[in-house]
Order: sequence, then structure tokens, then C-alpha cells
Amino acid sequence: NNRVFEKRENLYSKSLKKAYKIVVDSNFNKELVLNKYNLEISRVEVLKYLPNIRVIKSDDNIDVKNKYNLKNDYIFYPAQFWAHKNHIYILKAIKILRDKKNIDVDVIFSGSDKGNLSYVMKFAKAIKVDDLIHYIGFVPNEEIPSLYKQSLALVMPTYLGPTNIPPLEAFAYQTPVCYSDMPSFREQVGDAAFFMDLKNPNSLAEILDLLKNNKNLKNDKILKGEQILNNWNEEDCYKKLLEIFNEFSYFRETWSRHD
Repeated sequence: NNRVFEKRENLYSKSLKKAYKIVVDSNFNKELVLNKYNLEISRVEVLKYLPNIRVIKSDDNIDVKNKYNLKNDYIFYPAQFWAHKNHIYILKAIKILRDKKNIDVDVIFSGSDKGNLSYVMKFAKAIKVDDLIHYIGFVPNEEIPSLYKQSLALVMPTYLGPTNIPPLEAFAYQTPVCYSDMPSFREQVGDAAFFMDLKNPNSLAEILDLLKNNKNLKNDKILKGEQILNNWNEEDCYKKLLEIFNEFSYFRETWSRHD
């Protein structure tokens, strides 16, 4: 009702046609903007996201289970509470684990409320898994590494992308990743993640059961995640940006700065 779609579409349709270069996060998104906005392919450049890594100091490390009073292994989902982040999917999966396999897995949700938190918590209570849900709000930066490292997995069942940063952070902290099974996400992380069928919460339940019992598979995914990060780093990103700026700088010399 606040016309966010219209505002964004108006911005993109006007600005993209005038931009010297357009920077996108993936080849998937490159094809999308080329098709949607009828742009020349030479004007669109891909700069993949980088993880936001925080170095743990010895006095920053926390015992997550103790601090947040968790009784079981936990999964971590750092995401704002928008409907498209699909927190409900996780609730359904841990309900299946509890009822069908007699396995309890705690869940830590972090991030601010964008209007859907109350609904998610009511849903958890209605299906009787609210005792497993721990909403910790916006957490201090120094806690983020511990939350990743001590978790069973990052679980990100989002409907939107085309890429996201938390899976890259999880790779950096050697944490398994459970990700929505979508073409753009497969491009981003290859076979380094466990892919979830968003139409079937059993998919996540089976993955979590597997993670608890198959350390070899877990370690294999962690190694593949490290390889993803090794194939694109800050230096690669800066070099690409510098190419763009240098090209524009050369072109810019053709007219006066006072014209």
C-alpha cells in the first residue's frame, strides 16, 4: 500500500538507462536486468558479494547455548522479519523432526521486526514448537562469529535473492549452509550448500537429521564453501572496480568539468 514497488521501478527504469555502468551481484541478475530494462550488455558488470567477516578475539567468544539457555543443538537464521524470509518453513521442519523422529533442534532467529515477528511466534506456539524458538533481536557484532561457528547450520529458506551474504559468512566461519533450491542460489554457492525444497519442509528435516549423523558429508560441504570464497576475494573485487573507474575517468576527459 505504500507503493514501494512503484517507487523502485521508477528509479530503476530512469537511472539504469542513463548509467555509464551498472553493477550487479551475479550473472543471473545480469541477465535479468538486461532483459527487463533493455540494456546494452557491455554496460553491465558483475561484482559478486563478499562476506562481512569479523575476527574473534579470545574475550569476544561466547558460549551460545549457555547465554541463550539452549538445551539442544541449534540452527541459526540471521534475517529481518519479512514474510519473504520464510521463517515459517523452519518452524514446520523442526515440528516434523520433533513429531516423527523424536529429535529437538533449537532455533536462533536474529534481526529486526519488519512486521512479521508476531505472526511467526504465534505460529510456533500454535504448532507447539515455541519452546525451541529463541528470538535474540539485533545482536552485537562480536557475537556473530560465535553464533555461526557453534550452530548446527545456517538455515536460509528465503524466497528472494538473487544472492545473499549470510551463506558466504557461514562459509568463512566453517558452518554448513542450508539454502533455498533456486537457480540463482545454485549459481552463487554451487554444490557447497544443502539445498532445501521450499514446497516441502521434510526436505530441511532430512538435511538436519543428516547433519547430526554424517560428519564426513558436513566436512565436505565446509571445504567446498571455503573454495567458493577462495575463488573471489576483496582484491578481485577492487581490481574490477578500478577497471570500471579508470575506464570512466578516461572517457570523462573528453568534456570540461564546467560544462
